[in-house]
Amino acid sequence: MKMLMKKIFAIIVLALACASCKEDNLPTLPEFEVDRTTIEAQAEGGSFELNIRSSEEWRASTTEPWVMISPANGRGEVVARVRIDSSLTNDNRSTLIRFTTAENSNRTIEVMQSGFAKAITPLSATEEIASFAKRDDRWFETEIETNVDFDVITEFDEEEEEWLTVADYNVELNRGARPRTTTLRCNWKMNTRNSERLATLRLRAKEGGAEATIIVRQGAAPTITDDRAGDSLAVVTIYEKLECWAEDTIDAKKPMTSWECLRLWSADDESLPSPEAVGRVRDLDLSYFNTEEGIPYEIKYLKYLETLSLFGNVNTMLKSIDMGEEICELEYLKALRVGAFGLSSLPKNFAKLGDTLEILDLNSNNFDRLPAVISEDNFPKLSSLNLTANRRKSTNDLRGTTEGIGLYSDMNSSDDIERLLLWENLEELGLSFNYIEGSLPDFKVGENGVRAYTAEDVKEAGDTLNWAVEHQLPRILPNMHSLRINLNFMTGELPDWLLYHPRLMEWGANILVFEQQSPATDSRGLSVKFDNVPNSMEYYFESYPLYRGRYEFKDEIGE
Repeated sequence: MKMLMKKIFAIIVLALACASCKEDNLPTLPEFEVDRTTIEAQAEGGSFELNIRSSEEWRASTTEPWVMISPANGRGEVVARVRIDSSLTNDNRSTLIRFTTAENSNRTIEVMQSGFAKAITPLSATEEIASFAKRDDRWFETEIETNVDFDVITEFDEEEEEWLTVADYNVELNRGARPRTTTLRCNWKMNTRNSERLATLRLRAKEGGAEATIIVRQGAAPTITDDRAGDSLAVVTIYEKLECWAEDTIDAKKPMTSWECLRLWSADDESLPSPEAVGRVRDLDLSYFNTEEGIPYEIKYLKYLETLSLFGNVNTMLKSIDMGEEICELEYLKALRVGAFGLSSLPKNFAKLGDTLEILDLNSNNFDRLPAVISEDNFPKLSSLNLTANRRKSTNDLRGTTEGIGLYSDMNSSDDIERLLLWENLEELGLSFNYIEGSLPDFKVGENGVRAYTAEDVKEAGDTLNWAVEHQLPRILPNMHSLRINLNFMTGELPDWLLYHPRLMEWGANILVFEQQSPATDSRGLSVKFDNVPNSMEYYFESYPLYRGRYEFKDEIGE
């Protein structure tokens, strides 16, 4: 037993000796020591290590939420990690990490972080676009890295039109000054020049301090030569730009002579403008298309064009289109028909066509008023004018607003219809199915250049005009073969110049003149109708007896 106790005592002594020896070999730790006194971080933030040696228990703290240290306490040799969030401002910021031990609370590390510099950085400094694309494809998007709100200033070459616009955009700054990607959508117009053109987008911070530039380069339009090949290219381009959807109208793989939409000049044509016109396009007729724009500018290259007919735009009533200036450059144009196109205005130089134009048909468009440029002075050769069915909206009551409903005129307060009725050379006038109200003017001989029928008129027409001469009938629209003013909002008395017009029987007056919109109410609250519509044409044949045999209906049944 004694022997066992001695052995146990020896083991304990040996263990204590070993422990004492081991403790003497350990390094001595300072009260508190850290390997850096400052941390400098970039705006993006980051992670930093701290090597801490301390013989005492320590704790770390900071007052700012954008700095975090882990672990936040310890003893001995510890590797702590300081994590710094991304900055939210353009300014520098700083704070302290404070370390506390039982003996000391004044040990600190300064943390400094730079703010994001104000920056606008396009991901692409240049954008390349084509000279032409379908309307819905004339746009591009460009991405911008930015941490500030900015304005876009668009600059063009000197004397260049504004052909590039930037759609509304929004810079969402919910991430503070940290950069984010903003997308700009830019819409562009076709390039009609035979050379490329440039636009500059200048991006400038609204509060200053940052700026960037994007160059937009648009390709040149195809060169259209002044020859038959040029005509072919012009027609194909017009067809494509109008987005015509009628099938088999044009086959670019076949010669123009097989295209059903046009006719070419021949050497034996009586009205051939010049020998160079042979084989060039004389007439062009396109239907069923979808455009928001005027007649494509390539129309000007069809320099010998005599007749142009365009009809049938998609959603016509919703559109407000100007015809375009290029049409005014056609020196030989005699007939222009642009119907159901969505036109609401004519080009400012439209009167340039007055030297040659004989037929103007603008039916089923969206004119609010009779265009002032359409006058006898501007178009002395015009014989046919059609403005039928310029109704954008449908109504039977004009007591509300007349704005935006279609072609409106009040003959009681405006002379725009009167000047058409005084147009002596007109042979055809179509004004049906518009919003024309008021009473037809009762022209007086000797006023506004109005004269009465004379013996000279009788001589030209035979003796059928004797009654007109004897009764001093105002000579209004003497050459008119077709007058259509039906389905408007006219009221009052039919004047004698119309009831006894020598050509009245040619007009189908019962339907195309006398019949107005019904039931309907004009802006004064009057029921729409003429007060003296004749029940029969007997009065007329009594005045012009020689017309009875020509126009009176004969019942030959049973003969």
